[in-house]
Amino acid sequence: MAYSYAIGIVAGICFVVAFGALNFGFLSSVSPLYQSLNFLGAIGFTYTAISPFNPGLFILEAIWALVALYGLWKIWTRRSGSDVDTGARNAEA
Repeated sequence: MAYSYAIGIVAGICFVVAFGALNFGFLSSVSPLYQSLNFLGAIGFTYTAISPFNPGLFILEAIWALVALYGLWKIWTRRSGSDVDTGARNAEA
């Protein structure tokens, strides 16, 4: 599979950036950027699990990608034009 190593590296970077930004408070779990990075990472690792086929990784990452897509769908369907979250949200409330 062409570019499998490069795709795996980019996918890993997406996951680490998303996770780090979440833990350092730069992004929240309802941020489209956070969910997009998770989706891209999951899709990338799903691709790398195809050849040689790794069923455990394939299933895990396919489900992870679906969950991230669901998160993006929830973000975009519940927003109004003025309710935009591009960064971290205050956890107090």
